[in-house]
Amino acid sequence: MTSPSLGRLLCALAVCFLLASCCVSAPPRDARKVTVTGAAVIKIVPDEMNWTVNVSISDATLAAAKARHDASLTSTLNYLRSLGASVKNLQTGGIRFDKNQFYNDDAEARKNPFSCSTQVTFTLSDFEKYGAICDAMVKYDGVQVQTITYTTSKQEATKAEALKQALLNAREKASALATTANCGLGEPLQIQEGTIDNSPQMMHVIEDQGPAPRGGTPNAVVAQIEISSTVTATYKLTPK
Repeated sequence: MTSPSLGRLLCALAVCFLLASCCVSAPPRDARKVTVTGAAVIKIVPDEMNWTVNVSISDATLAAAKARHDASLTSTLNYLRSLGASVKNLQTGGIRFDKNQFYNDDAEARKNPFSCSTQVTFTLSDFEKYGAICDAMVKYDGVQVQTITYTTSKQEATKAEALKQALLNAREKASALATTANCGLGEPLQIQEGTIDNSPQMMHVIEDQGPAPRGGTPNAVVAQIEISSTVTATYKLTPK
């Protein structure tokens, strides 16, 4: 049978052994490393336009405003649907009703305080229809084209390619810094994605592009859009 004093001695030895094991297996201090940011920009010709159109009617009564609004919205949607496959992602927002309580000196607002409005969005793939759509929109009651932006159907694939190029750029930077510091470049310890603003660019229309098409609206000017990506990468530095 083990005596109490011997048991305490064995317990103390076991604790010492465990402490020694922890000291031996403790990881070394953080290795030397370098952190860099890589960036890439890919320019691409857009093949789509994103449109935002607002149908807004003001009238003396809410019923009158809604009746005119519904008729104009129906005409707008029917026209856009008639364009076939060149128009996609056609969507409408909810109907909004308002009453203007602040007339100031606006006699028209005082006469027609009630308004009814709906936002319509769609994507156009046939740029040749740009002028015809603009001309058609202004003919409908209370319809206004709010924004038109360039975009591309290859957005996700191009962003993925830009991300790869950004990582290559980061490694080139890290390699140059490692060489300057008389070190070798080891494996990446961490890679974090970061993106620059990838929002579509606003479309510009140039007025002096020769004779205007039917309806008088000039053609859209197709420019390039930029899709950018950045990455922040940390690499291990190795001694030479």
